[in-house]
Amino acid sequence: MSIYYIMAEAAPSIDNDESKEFGGAYINIWVKAETKDAALTKAKDFIVDEGWVLVNVEEAYAVNRADYTDDPDMDAPGVLECYDEACEQGISAIFYTWPLHEELS
Repeated sequence: MSIYYIMAEAAPSIDNDESKEFGGAYINIWVKAETKDAALTKAKDFIVDEGWVLVNVEEAYAVNRADYTDDPDMDAPGVLECYDEACEQGISAIFYTWPLHEELS
């Protein structure tokens, strides 16, 4: 199995309490799966289970640990930990939220 990195834009669902605080989020998700399509399905299910609505998939591709250890530009805080967690548990994610009514530029 491979680990796939997916960056998705999402909005909190109406019944999600976070909809009162956040207008949306970019979600970085690492998924252990056989194929890219299977990873996308798991990521979409994860987003829904967390109380969010998928708006758009920005990126989706296979990654390996060296992508994060050998490239200093890819070593953002928490990223390597998420990769490792996906290897062990099957999925991991970081939500980068923005406040309600904030305009994106």
